[in-house]
Amino acid sequence: MGKYFKLSVIIIILALTMVFAASAGEWETYDYSRFNNSTYLYDIGNNFKNTDIDNYNNVLKNMKSDYGITYTFIIVDDYTDNAWDLAALIREKAGYGNDYISVVITTDGGCAIYTLGKGQKAMNDDDVNKMLNALRRKLTKEDYDGALVTFIDLAKEMSDTYSGSPKTNDDSGSKPFDVVQCLLWVLIGGIVVALILTSTEMAKHRPVKKALTADFYVEENNVRMSVVEDRYLRSHETRTKVNNTSSGGGSRGGGSTRTGSSGRSGGGGSIRFK
Repeated sequence: MGKYFKLSVIIIILALTMVFAASAGEWETYDYSRFNNSTYLYDIGNNFKNTDIDNYNNVLKNMKSDYGITYTFIIVDDYTDNAWDLAALIREKAGYGNDYISVVITTDGGCAIYTLGKGQKAMNDDDVNKMLNALRRKLTKEDYDGALVTFIDLAKEMSDTYSGSPKTNDDSGSKPFDVVQCLLWVLIGGIVVALILTSTEMAKHRPVKKALTADFYVEENNVRMSVVEDRYLRSHETRTKVNNTSSGGGSRGGGSTRTGSSGRSGGGGSIRFK
């Protein structure tokens, strides 16, 4: 009886080991050949209803040009493991670069944001949570089209805040504001005004006769000093060092770094919406 019990335990352990090994290794056997670094929007499984994929792919491409960060939005219907690990490996396998913000959605209910480089600096932890919550509201309704629009809007907003120079779509043909030229004209104008005022004041003054003494300005016996003394108000002083808590990098220090089961590191986070 004892021999059969031990044999049963061994079989169960081997079965569980195989299950966990298969689950943990799904990212190892996934087909990454479908992804390339010139395409930024993927809908594997035809989940979009009203989205023009080519148009939105160009939108993401233009965002990369504007901010120097690669943005991708990827939906897959053939992956059930951790979406964050998949996002990290898609970036690596497709060669998207080191400045990166990506959303990867698995239709079984996983949603992950993966950030790296400038993307990680542009999205701190609060930004990641804000985007994940906004995406969850769309994905619980299976509104993948709305999730894409939400991602683009929030990514632009956060990138604008990080770069400090919001991008505008100005097709009027007007020239951009030249700060250097403006400062140059202000400097020239200031010099001209200063010369005019100086000349005006100099014209008001008449030349005076040179004198060797200051008797004209000093009245006799006007100043008398009777007592001279030094008074010390305190016998000692206490100094306290003021700690500088400023990091020097502004209010956006970037998101925290995590390491996935695949061994890849980066920022972001993940949720389940089903």
